[in-house]
Amino acid sequence: MKNVGLEKMLSKDQIRKEIGISASERFVNFYTPLHWHNFIELELILSGRGEQILNGQQTELTRGCLSVLRLTDFHQVDPKENLHLLNLMVDDNFLSEEMLGKLTASNTLFFKLNDEQTDTLEKLFRLCMAENKTPNPDLRYLKHIIICIFLKVLKLSPKSKGKSPADERPIQTALLYIHMHFRENPKLSDVAKIAHYNASHFSHTFHKELGTTYCDYLNMLKISYAKELLISTNLKISDICYECGFTSHSNFLRLFKEKIGLSPMQYRQKAIVKQNKE
Repeated sequence: MKNVGLEKMLSKDQIRKEIGISASERFVNFYTPLHWHNFIELELILSGRGEQILNGQQTELTRGCLSVLRLTDFHQVDPKENLHLLNLMVDDNFLSEEMLGKLTASNTLFFKLNDEQTDTLEKLFRLCMAENKTPNPDLRYLKHIIICIFLKVLKLSPKSKGKSPADERPIQTALLYIHMHFRENPKLSDVAKIAHYNASHFSHTFHKELGTTYCDYLNMLKISYAKELLISTNLKISDICYECGFTSHSNFLRLFKEKIGLSPMQYRQKAIVKQNKE
């Protein structure tokens, strides 16, 4: 598959702003370059054949394949035969905190469904599509259907071992927001408001609960994401720096070496050598 620069798909270009979702049926016969979204996307393959790289892992796309892409996932799609799929895009504000927490705690969400599971999800997707096309969609009805879809997805996902950080701490709302939006460099004061704390109390509580400062935690998420991009893409180091949310290339290089013990280039080269041996 091709491997090119990472692109960002924006909700303002994809989703009906007034309701926070978009549902559509598509026939895809063109290559979609590596990208990520600032919304949650589900794609259910009904027919056709193709290849996908999701978070660095290559998978075959055939009938019954379901991909769930969160704000921290990245993928590219290369159709081999015309892919017929149903697509659902949901603004993360549309889902409950509990639902987002469960989605965030799961690993890569890619499933191969049997015919019964595929038919069930197809019906739910089409109910969303039909309501989404109306001039004044019923948000309560749409929300009910979408919750059903995500509950189906979570039943497919292996139960994660232990709890996510957001499940155990009183600042769970803030932690969830940080994990979803770390590339946007959320300010401490803004995240404190989400947790209903003032900035000083939030900073103290954050350090007490997690054993690290807000800034260090944010940088840790960025570095972890940089490691994924270094292994899974051929993006330039400078591009990875900005895709992860760093605003200074020199600061990125310094922090990466400080935390990982290798420069980004050394880390990538070491990963390539390891992959070639396997």
